[in-house]
Amino acid sequence: MTWQWPGDDQKPDVGSEWIYRARIASPSERVQITAVHENKRGYRAEVLFCDGTTQNVPGSRLHGSWNDVTSYDELMAGWLLLDDFELTEAEESAIGTVYSLLIEHDTAYRLWNPIRYVTVVQEADALERLTGLPLAELSQRVATFELNGETMLSPEGSLLIAEYACRKNPMPVLDAVIEEEKKLLQKAKHGSRVGEYDTDAEWEYEWYRKRHRPIHELLRQWCGHRAVTLQERLTAAEAENSRLEALIDRLIDALADEGNLTLAHILAQDLEDERITPENIRPVVDRPLRPSEIPIRYVTSPRRWG
Repeated sequence: MTWQWPGDDQKPDVGSEWIYRARIASPSERVQITAVHENKRGYRAEVLFCDGTTQNVPGSRLHGSWNDVTSYDELMAGWLLLDDFELTEAEESAIGTVYSLLIEHDTAYRLWNPIRYVTVVQEADALERLTGLPLAELSQRVATFELNGETMLSPEGSLLIAEYACRKNPMPVLDAVIEEEKKLLQKAKHGSRVGEYDTDAEWEYEWYRKRHRPIHELLRQWCGHRAVTLQERLTAAEAENSRLEALIDRLIDALADEGNLTLAHILAQDLEDERITPENIRPVVDRPLRPSEIPIRYVTSPRRWG
């Protein structure tokens, strides 16, 4: 999402004086509007600077009436405090993955403008439950300021939120990484088609190595060694179970083909009846049976002749 100063969605009148900034970090300058040219994307304006020069500038550089310059400069000073930390491309992508999977928009969300990857915190208590990190502690560690009753955190704050959220709830993130890696594996083996263009396997592998693998390794690092190891063990157990079941099915079919139908049927029934599932793996602690509840078992023994 983008943040907007109230003056940014206004259109200037010819002859009025407006706030002009060439860039977000540039000082505010007073300009007079001499002409306005509308286009599909908004408008451009001819402006007259105090030194007598004129320029044709996009409307995105004009920020409302010059009478509001004091309030505007104070607010922009707060925004510039947040612009003290530069994220890498892998960190940006990893943060986006975590926010989409774990952070509800009503709790916190990222901004694209005027500072990329600033986080707006709307529900501090909900964010603490998701990350285990109180907002007060987070605000002491990173640059922050308050705007309209909401806390604005620097990109470094967004990075910490993503990391702590992964540690708190790692499995959805690790599952998403595995699913994406399965798709990338197929592309690295066979190539892919994008629109009207085909990519070969070598190109796909290089793209994975340079683009995707750093993101995946960063997400695994945030989730922690214990969670990664647990997921790998579960994945390996499921794969081994599938392999063994396929092997048993082949053996049962072979027995049936050789005429051992009874044994094949018994083995197939045992395989199904004794299957270990999440529903029956947990031991159930129950009370001891009363003598009247114990089933009677009749045991035959050879007859002894005296």
